Amino acid sequence: MTYTRKAQVLLTEEEYKTLEEVSARTKKKLGTLIREAVEKVYVEEKRKTQTATAVDRLLSLSAVPAPDDYQEWEKEYSRKKRPCDAI
Repeated sequence: MTYTRKAQVLLTEEEYKTLEEVSARTKKKLGTLIREAVEKVYVEEKRKTQTATAVDRLLSLSAVPAPDDYQEWEKEYSRKKRPCDAI
């Protein structure tokens, strides 16, 4: 992954020490820990919200009855979707 944006944050002494401890324990850089936290808290939440919205929109669509004869329906569908040769 390519990182293209930079953000500068100020941390309390406790926050910074905690990150240093986690960094030493996990062998990860502080920047990696911060990116992982942003991913987990904000990016994942955004994806969950987008997924829930998409599911709600799908579930709100009106029901469409299934065709009695799928092969006949497929033939009719294929015939209707072909581009017109006259154009």
